[in-house]
Amino acid sequence: MSDLQTVSYDKIDPLENEKPFFVSENGKVYQIVQKREKKFPTFHVILFGIAIPLVTLIMGMIYIGGIWNPVEKVTELNYVIVNSDKGCYTPICAKMGLDEKTNIGNYYSLLDGKGGHFTMINGDRQKALDMIENHDYWAALYVPENFTSDILLNLNAVNKYTLVPVNVDFIYDEVRSYTTINFVKKAFNIMERAFFNTLVKKFDDKGSFNPLFLIDGINYKDVNIHPISGFGQNFATFIFLVIVWIGTIATSIISHFYFPFEDHWLLKKDTKHPILKAMIAKIIFCGAIMIVIDVICSVIPFFCGGKFEIQKGYWAFLGFILFFSLSGLGINNLLIHILPFIFFYLIAVTFMFLQLLSCGGLVDNDIQYDFFKIGRAFPMYYGVKEIRYIYWKSGHQYQGKNCLIIALWAAVTIIASIFMYYLELKVKRRRWLKNNKFLQEKNEKQ
Repeated sequence: MSDLQTVSYDKIDPLENEKPFFVSENGKVYQIVQKREKKFPTFHVILFGIAIPLVTLIMGMIYIGGIWNPVEKVTELNYVIVNSDKGCYTPICAKMGLDEKTNIGNYYSLLDGKGGHFTMINGDRQKALDMIENHDYWAALYVPENFTSDILLNLNAVNKYTLVPVNVDFIYDEVRSYTTINFVKKAFNIMERAFFNTLVKKFDDKGSFNPLFLIDGINYKDVNIHPISGFGQNFATFIFLVIVWIGTIATSIISHFYFPFEDHWLLKKDTKHPILKAMIAKIIFCGAIMIVIDVICSVIPFFCGGKFEIQKGYWAFLGFILFFSLSGLGINNLLIHILPFIFFYLIAVTFMFLQLLSCGGLVDNDIQYDFFKIGRAFPMYYGVKEIRYIYWKSGHQYQGKNCLIIALWAAVTIIASIFMYYLELKVKRRRWLKNNKFLQEKNEKQ
């Protein structure tokens, strides 16, 4: 090629005959496959004919199965009833022949098994709030101390024409899982109506309740300890991580197949420490790309309009996104060093979808099939929890575990990927030197 000629890079395909570095072209198995492939590409036809439909089936089952009818699982969630009802202690109660043993708050125990698992305990309102803050239960009903007396003041025998309001606090944390909480609220609406109808029947022998109370019923006051300002920000808690993960896949591909500095040092005989230089350059290259991707992702919500809430501050959010990126870079760089490209791509995308559906972003694991609890072993599950804490300070008790699990994934996979890259560079350098020596000897003979 003359000096004036240019190289057409669309003619130089780095994926052509691409294979992991540890697969030798001189190996018997590789040569047998290549020899048969020249006659007819049986191996690739069978491989792709099986692999592509199989991956399609797996991804479909993951994506559709992950959110398939979660309402059925709502009946398996755990709730608590915190009862501070003092029972029937007023003079009116005494006239009706009732005493403190008549505690209508205890009737809520009838809800157990009727739409969820209910635990009945005695305590004050703060105890109910603390239990929801700590995510011990999905929701709490706080029954106040005057609950029984207020209900009985609405009996026809006592009061035919005036409504005495009866209030119960319905306490939940919307940030824990926006979609799941909406399912819980719908289930509670059904259970509340059923409870009221049962309560009315129990007091038929006392002359029943006045019409105003029968119409108005018990007022359940929503107490949302961590409200979400907008659905979009809730959506962003997991979509941000998916975008970042796609970025790590793209960065792994680019740095593996289109990294010019590798050959710049590796394929020169007199270069000092070529492997070390290539490794340092690739680490800096991957880190720089991910910083750009993460910064772009982090500022997008500020241009979307509406309220964007970050209670821990923007820099905490950006810092965590950068930290989370390390796990994605480690995992995908490790995979790309040990798998052929097509297998890497299929496995990397499938794993990303599995994380998306099992991270608790769309719906919580508690209302998914048990298989999706596998997400609790993956970094995206803990990433979603940490972002919710950074946004709204919900789930503070998970913060240490979140960072530890992500750090373990990042540390193990980054070390493994760097080691695999080191081995790959050694093999590539050795093959080049061997081939270069052969060409020199050949030229000398000529």
